[in-house]
Amino acid sequence: MTDTSAEEPSLHRVASVGEIEAGEASVVDVDGEQIALFHVNDAYFALSNVCPHQGGPLGQGRVEDECVYCPWHGWQFDVESGEHVQGDDTVPTYEVVVEDDEIHVRV
Repeated sequence: MTDTSAEEPSLHRVASVGEIEAGEASVVDVDGEQIALFHVNDAYFALSNVCPHQGGPLGQGRVEDECVYCPWHGWQFDVESGEHVQGDDTVPTYEVVVEDDEIHVRV
């Protein structure tokens, strides 16, 4: 018999509150997955660091309001939903939990 159950996502500590300035991003590695962590409007959001257009590094993009602009071609994504503002593409999102001034991402 084959075990087909998928491993449940778990929380991983990725930063401390205060390490990422408001309106900025940081790229973290969780088990080989590159994740862009954003600090926007007193909250933290996590997206895949890979733009679906041509693989640009979203964590290096400009953050404005609640959106990140891919530094390669300017594609714009909502940091909370991962939705492409002008199209149908989306970027995978990750749950963020802040507890005791520590930031965790569920992967």
